[in-house]
Amino acid sequence: MNRIDMSDATNPPPDELVPDEVIPHRTLPPLRYRDMPRPISWKKMIGPSIMLAGLSLGSGEFVMWPYIVYKAGFIFFWACVLGVITQYFLNMEIERWTLVTGESAITGFCRLSRIWVPVMLLMNILPWAWPGWATGAGTMLSWSIYGPVIRAEAEFADVSNAEVPPGLTQLAAISYGETGKGSGLLTWSGPMTVEQQEQLAAASNAPQFQQAVDEVFSKITNKEGVDYDARYVPYLGIAGLFIVGAILTAGPVVYNTVERIQTILVGLIFVTAIGLGIMIIKPYAIEQMLTGAMSFGQMPAESADLGTMALLGALAFAGAGGTMNLGQSNFIKDKGYGMGQYIGRITSPLTGQEEAISDVGYHFKHTDENMARWRHWWRAAGIEHFFSFFLTCLICLMLLTLISYSLFYDADGNPVAGTESYGKGLGFVWGQAELIGTQLGGGVKYAFLLMGIAILLTTELGVLDATARISTDIVKVNLLRDNENWSASRLYFLFLWGEIILGSCILLYGTIDPSFKEPLFLLKTSAAMNGGVMMIYSVLLLYLNNKILSRSLSMTPLRFVAIIWSCAFFGYFTIQALQLSVLPYLFD
Repeated sequence: MNRIDMSDATNPPPDELVPDEVIPHRTLPPLRYRDMPRPISWKKMIGPSIMLAGLSLGSGEFVMWPYIVYKAGFIFFWACVLGVITQYFLNMEIERWTLVTGESAITGFCRLSRIWVPVMLLMNILPWAWPGWATGAGTMLSWSIYGPVIRAEAEFADVSNAEVPPGLTQLAAISYGETGKGSGLLTWSGPMTVEQQEQLAAASNAPQFQQAVDEVFSKITNKEGVDYDARYVPYLGIAGLFIVGAILTAGPVVYNTVERIQTILVGLIFVTAIGLGIMIIKPYAIEQMLTGAMSFGQMPAESADLGTMALLGALAFAGAGGTMNLGQSNFIKDKGYGMGQYIGRITSPLTGQEEAISDVGYHFKHTDENMARWRHWWRAAGIEHFFSFFLTCLICLMLLTLISYSLFYDADGNPVAGTESYGKGLGFVWGQAELIGTQLGGGVKYAFLLMGIAILLTTELGVLDATARISTDIVKVNLLRDNENWSASRLYFLFLWGEIILGSCILLYGTIDPSFKEPLFLLKTSAAMNGGVMMIYSVLLLYLNNKILSRSLSMTPLRFVAIIWSCAFFGYFTIQALQLSVLPYLFD
């Protein structure tokens, strides 16, 4: 897991610059010449793609795609498979620039124009500010310790004087619309006895209110149309953020810390998912999955209640998603792939020794030896990414969606009776846990919940690290290149703890605005924004890797078509999300 050793190649003089005819320097200083380092086996390169796979587990694999299967079966699974394939080709083009120059892909974008400095910085921070993974982990930890809190709602009208009786204020709430009393919403949290039902009904003699109380009682009693809330989620989520921050701060070399943790956790999660799959997955679920994977163009029915934002988010998260894919170039740079061996690494200001980090990259003269080495690096990187990222993501997606389908559907493709009640938020995860407990016992139920906690915290760790790493790269290279006081390590930890504080503030605000407490809402928001981000940098990669790099280093026709497809794939769903969800929300 250590950084790849430096090559013993003889290098040109340090001040020999790469001319603009080879790679134009545009808005940043010119690249410098070095020999391409001696290539190694792909097995020694394992690490960066596992980290990227760890980012994928907590978003698409565990939450978004099992949720879509729960709501609509495998009808949309063809898009999942296309999404993972698209991200494989996209990630390899992100790696291309770093292998050739040692710079991150975002630094390559910023060479094209200064406009990408603020744009990329905002696109890296805003979509990931929502701490949906820490919130989800906190929710499942609370469920494991305290159990869920069942909450039911019912609307009523034409009531002007209903107020919650004093003895029920901890359980019930009545809220009214903006027009004042006359229409309202009755909410109840926790179990409800007949005595409590009668006491609440006495708050008003209006028939509409009486009907609302009866409706809430029926929902609570039958567990239909309810939400499964959790206690202390904002505070557990904040604790998770600070634990992750402490882990990242304590490791001497940040990359090594993240790689070790992600490799161990991804391995444990993979083994646990296989074990659960062996016990739970039914043959008919596999048949439905294969049918769905071939049902190109099919969309979930409107009755599934899956909005465009959820579908776009799932496509973005069929893999890592958003700027997290761009983080792959930072990971391979710190690992020492190709020309990345000449760039320093981010170290902890508390426990690590500062390393000299080059602000701009290097390139190699196109000699026969260097070109042969480049081709070897490129092949080895592709093999490593195929096994560590593509297969890991695809197998985990298949296992976790098959588990979801096997639990929620019968052999005829009909929902299992009673499972409709898990339809809101992360309630379907609790539904899976309960059904697993019923079929296999409490121990397996809690193993599933602990796996979910590990998956989401693994993702939160990866998100915080990658976001801070990418932001540091943008600011240091483009804005503070000559400032010795602000080293890359100091900037990294400034962004890291800034994200943690921002996420904590969002979670605390969630105690005021309930929508911000909902993990699935946070994940959908983040994912939908990242779908648009992926469309933008797919276009930039087309230009960077075809117009800036020489023909011998640029995309092959197949890979060119794959990135054109990526532009169209994410572009179509981004436009749909803007038209159907974002613009109506802003202007209606």
